[in-house]
Amino acid sequence: MATKNEKKRFNKIAELGCILCSEVYGFEGTPSELHHVRRHGNVRSASPVLALCPEHHRNGDDSFHRLGINAWEDKHGITAQRLLELQNQRLGKEFKQKID
Repeated sequence: MATKNEKKRFNKIAELGCILCSEVYGFEGTPSELHHVRRHGNVRSASPVLALCPEHHRNGDDSFHRLGINAWEDKHGITAQRLLELQNQRLGKEFKQKID
């Protein structure tokens, strides 16, 4: 169960829209859902969160869940870490996250 602070952070992230659509493809305000970026067996609840539209998250042929992280990063020409950094810039210090 998410804490009050986690819910606040998640809502703030989701309000940004899909960070990939915005930063790579130039489409602002695409509705988003939250994707937990896990590497090295991280626990989902402790993982950083990216705002991704359903197409880039789980539905599309080039989605994160269909391709896996390495192929997804290659396909879109940007790493999840870089997208997280760009998202952090938009959110400010209060909501800063990193991929371990």
